[in-house]
Amino acid sequence: MRRDVLLLGEMIEAADQAQRLTEGITIGDLEADRQRRDALLWNFTVLGEAASQLSDEGWSAAAWTSVMTGARSRPRMPESQ
Repeated sequence: MRRDVLLLGEMIEAADQAQRLTEGITIGDLEADRQRRDALLWNFTVLGEAASQLSDEGWSAAAWTSVMTGARSRPRMPESQ
């Protein structure tokens, strides 16, 4: 369970960083900034890898569904004009 707590911390950190990387920019800005795209991809990779290593122990399907529902309700990045 301790490992899961550490993994969840990594996931939260990666999600927060991904959100910071996309604040105030358009899709066009992201397309033009290779370094930002790479950083964003890295954070998605960290998030996915950590999620895949979570144990089934102690995590109910209802709790996980609640977490994922909250993640999907975040504002979307604006589309470029």
